[in-house]
Amino acid sequence: MKTFSLALFSIILLTSCVSENQNQPTKENFSKKNSDQVNINQFSNDELYKYLVKLEKKIIDQESLELTQEYSTKLLEAAQKHIEKYPESTHRREVMRKGSRAAQGLNQDFEAVRILSLSIEENKQDTTIVEEMNVRAFLYDKMDKKEKAKAAYEEIIKKFPNHPSVTNHKERLKTLHMSTEELLKYFEEKNAK
Repeated sequence: MKTFSLALFSIILLTSCVSENQNQPTKENFSKKNSDQVNINQFSNDELYKYLVKLEKKIIDQESLELTQEYSTKLLEAAQKHIEKYPESTHRREVMRKGSRAAQGLNQDFEAVRILSLSIEENKQDTTIVEEMNVRAFLYDKMDKKEKAKAAYEEIIKKFPNHPSVTNHKERLKTLHMSTEELLKYFEEKNAK
């Protein structure tokens, strides 16, 4: 009877140990299942930047080739946190670009413009800032903020008169306040020449 009880106890002990180990998250299953359940508030500058890069790679669903709202939202939130928490980061401008693109993908144009405007202000001496300025002008135009779009286009023309986008901006300034009907007529006349 003692041997039977000892054998039964051993089986129960082994079974409980195996069950316990199966429930423990291993490095592999943790990274697969819970990689997106993170607290970005605890990330260092570099950790948060790496997380942003990881999210950006997941932003397009590989089957449908469409933006995933879940990862776009996480990317925007992580970018906003990075911008707020690490103002001296060497990754700051790139993070702002990623955040702006995520906001645009989520149709949060006001947030995209806010991030772009911050980047433009912080990098105004950099000649490549015209990229962000072009996107901001386009977004103002898209949001039907005609006066802000006009000012944004004029700023680009003034600061970067030789940039290839200036020709298009000058043309857009001619048509900015036209109604849809006026715009169609304008292009019909222009194409007839």
